[in-house]
Amino acid sequence: MTGVLALMGAVMAWFGASILVLADARRGFAFGLLLVAAGLSLERLAEGGWQSALLLAAGGLTAALVGLRRTHRPGWGLLGPGSTPRVILCLVFGAGAVWLGTALLTIGSWQGRTAVAAVAALGAARLLTTDDQRAGLTAGAAVALACGLAAGLVNSSEAETAAALAGALAAVTLCAMPSLPEAAGAPSG
Repeated sequence: MTGVLALMGAVMAWFGASILVLADARRGFAFGLLLVAAGLSLERLAEGGWQSALLLAAGGLTAALVGLRRTHRPGWGLLGPGSTPRVILCLVFGAGAVWLGTALLTIGSWQGRTAVAAVAALGAARLLTTDDQRAGLTAGAAVALACGLAAGLVNSSEAETAAALAGALAAVTLCAMPSLPEAAGAPSG
């Protein structure tokens, strides 16, 4: 049963990261980040780390709510014009994450490794290829949550909790940062 929950968490984390890659508006960013946090938390809970699972979930929920308030572009913004390369990227990176998680990496469970690889790769891809500051900050928050899980895969329970807390705080901080037009006083959007 724990393997099924961990697998569901890994798929949910990949799907959330895919939504972050495909979204261009506030609801899409918030929903994608929520799915990432829920997936990573579910994977951690399946492995027995309820404290770190709770921290990742709370950090992801708080970051999504803060980001929802900070992003001024309304709607979902999913699958806009020119999104076919991003859809292919999500599928290829998902398959690559499964390959990395099952064949090459050796720490923690394969589901945890797959979830971390998928979220980190898709988040980094979105972060490095977007001009939208809110999309970049939200993708960075997803990567921070994945790092919180990754550090927990290799350490003791105290370090696992500390890593989850650091990832959650980093995610909230990134989503709370103002984008440049807001900081300069100009309307964003």
